[in-house]
Amino acid sequence: MLSVKEYLPEIPICLCSSEAIGPEDILVVEPDSDVGARRNKLRAYELTPAEWESVLYLDADTEVVGDIRYFFELIEDGWEYVICTDPHLDSAGFLKNRATVRELDETTQKAITLRTTQYNGGVWAFRRGENVRAFFERWLNEWLKYAQRDQGALARAMYDAPLRVFLLGNEWNTFPRYARGVQSAGLMHYPGAARRWRGMLPGRLDGEAAWRRVRN
Repeated sequence: MLSVKEYLPEIPICLCSSEAIGPEDILVVEPDSDVGARRNKLRAYELTPAEWESVLYLDADTEVVGDIRYFFELIEDGWEYVICTDPHLDSAGFLKNRATVRELDETTQKAITLRTTQYNGGVWAFRRGENVRAFFERWLNEWLKYAQRDQGALARAMYDAPLRVFLLGNEWNTFPRYARGVQSAGLMHYPGAARRWRGMLPGRLDGEAAWRRVRN
């Protein structure tokens, strides 16, 4: 949030958390319902102020290092949703190792092929409208089926009713660990830095086994 204040001083920050941190302009208090905070993440449309015509979502493990107003400019140009490609897994085939058999099968049936483009769900922007509202509702409902990573649910929701999407490269969502040689356009992403656990968590992220890992 401090980096947003430095590079985008006119952009108000809405924080969804169980308590205030400090730099936020608006605090939305929601219960800590799953260890990855994905349920509230996918409620961004309803939890952000209704008067905001465009919203840029940033994961907690991101840092703004330059002018990234381009996200807002694309929304102002009429795109409904702006998102970046995944840095090291350019197709949804990654689900073969990171999803349950049921989720893998359902995603394959929806997308036909796992060679469909894999988006990164940690940085994205949207504009308000009925299509986008319905998309976020689908994305959340798809995630709730398995309550694990949100990329498979994102692919299924997008294939149900595609939005007008502008796809950016990893220079706009730069992962030092995976995107070597990529010159960042202004946003760095440090996967895992804000998590409360290490490694992979089997089962649902809102389940008791996941919470035990966090507590331990």
